[in-house]
Amino acid sequence: MAQEQSQRTDWPLVVRQAFVAGLTGAITIDLFLWLASVLPQHGSMVALWQWVASAAIGPSAMTSTSYAWLGVLVHLLVSIGWAGGYAFLARTRPFMNERWYISGPMYGAMVYVFMDLALLGAGKLYDVSAPLAIITQVIAHCVFYGLPVAYVIARLDRSA
Repeated sequence: MAQEQSQRTDWPLVVRQAFVAGLTGAITIDLFLWLASVLPQHGSMVALWQWVASAAIGPSAMTSTSYAWLGVLVHLLVSIGWAGGYAFLARTRPFMNERWYISGPMYGAMVYVFMDLALLGAGKLYDVSAPLAIITQVIAHCVFYGLPVAYVIARLDRSA
């Protein structure tokens, strides 16, 4: 009777994957949101990043554009954290890297739901009565965050 050995998690690889994939996901989702939401409304990414900071520290972040840097930092840390979760899951469930094109958008949908719950708790949930905003956010999280994160992690896993 053969016993299945438990595979040890390669934490340095998971951290490297989280960092690279998280940065990639943060950039691609921001680029999409800029093209799909900010630009058509003649807004600015600085205001978007201030809004992110206000979700973390409160309404005072909306008083000065200097808080945008805090918003960028929060956005990057959250993106890297979620990518770390995916990297860990992909290390323990190899099918995720084999089918990254399915796993990524599904993980993005999960990120979308949990981020909305976090925003709800912070009192920063966007206007859910606007269906286009919801569709834009779902596409952003599934296609422009989850998919790039899964792709990068799958590629880094192959090179390891």
